[in-house]
Amino acid sequence: MYIDFAITNTDINDTDVKQLIINIIKYKVDSITVPYYLLRNLKASIDTNNTHLSCLIDYPLGISDLKTRRFAVEQAIKAGASSVDITMPQNLAANRKYDKIREDIRAITELCAEHTVQPRYILEYRVFDHHCLKKICEIFDTFNIRHIYPSTGYFIDNLADNILASIFLYQNSKDIDVLCTGNTWTDKHFITIAKSGLFGFRTSSLFALENFVKYDSIRKNKNGV
Repeated sequence: MYIDFAITNTDINDTDVKQLIINIIKYKVDSITVPYYLLRNLKASIDTNNTHLSCLIDYPLGISDLKTRRFAVEQAIKAGASSVDITMPQNLAANRKYDKIREDIRAITELCAEHTVQPRYILEYRVFDHHCLKKICEIFDTFNIRHIYPSTGYFIDNLADNILASIFLYQNSKDIDVLCTGNTWTDKHFITIAKSGLFGFRTSSLFALENFVKYDSIRKNKNGV
């Protein structure tokens, strides 16, 4: 199961960041996602050959214009990001401006392709109806977007609703990797995600990460892995 750890708290100090990164790396997550201001510190602390380093773009509301978003991606790449997590332009999606969404995705994916950086998109499933989500999945397929988060995790989120939205996204794309972003921390939660067939999950909680590692270790021992 793919695990992404996102550091999103804006009041964290440098000392706490360093200790948190040490703890995260110990558990060998697949990617770590941070705001731009933490990117350079993280770049010096992790082995990017083994762990994706991603930068949040226009997070969490997705309200900047394309020029601003593109510039933010450029700066993230210069700072060492190997992928970028771009928040879907919420107003464009809410108003069904699919041509503008295509324009936004095209500009960013072309920039990422120039630098061999992976574009990953963040939705906010409660803002869109199923028709809109299905249309966005079609657009993602057109531009070969393969890594999707159903919500920003910035707002209170119900795990069951998040999983349902994640499965809907997964079922409406040819080959999409969807990571659950609901509040996940118990064995029951991990089992539910595993049974759903989803690619993995994102967490911002070290406690949740530790619990998953314990759960996964016990599961592997039972299965003789």
